[in-house]
Amino acid sequence: MILLGITGGIGTGKGLATEFFRSRGAAIIDADEIARELMQPGSAILADIAAAFGRCVLRDDGSLHRRKLAERVFGDPGALAKLNAVTHPPIKEEIRRRIDGLRREHSARVACLVAPLLLEAGLGETVDHLLVMTAAEEERLRRVAARDNISEEEVRRRVAAQMPPADQIHQADWVVDTSGEREEVYRRLNTVWAELNG
Repeated sequence: MILLGITGGIGTGKGLATEFFRSRGAAIIDADEIARELMQPGSAILADIAAAFGRCVLRDDGSLHRRKLAERVFGDPGALAKLNAVTHPPIKEEIRRRIDGLRREHSARVACLVAPLLLEAGLGETVDHLLVMTAAEEERLRRVAARDNISEEEVRRRVAAQMPPADQIHQADWVVDTSGEREEVYRRLNTVWAELNG
């Protein structure tokens, strides 16, 4: 099995890449989906987050109040590091468990690990190849502000908290810019798919 890492900053089109590779038959391991699964009300991770940041980051039903947590950690490197120290170990453990499962099953020739913090979390050595998604900054700001219903200033704080695109690109086997039309992005992704299966 070939394991392709897919990463990139917020709003760069990782979801579009996931959709493309899933449609080609690749198995998908999505770090954000795993995080949501592990952070169900009553979970150990949510208890640890509440202990670190206060119960104000939980809703009345015990679920995570993502916006309030984001307000606490983005723009505060120390708070972000504290959050990552709580969340990264269990998420990485589950990612590795799922990768091992796919390898045992031999059910997919290509699997994709989609993770916005793939490199920051130390998962770069886990993948065989790395695809970095990019997009023009203004396009990223527009996409995320519309998607999450937040201000561009809030988006900028989140972008600033992530690894600079140049540092990601330096480690990439492929870079795909998603600023253009969907068909053009798919054409670029198809080139990656062809090379993976060549």
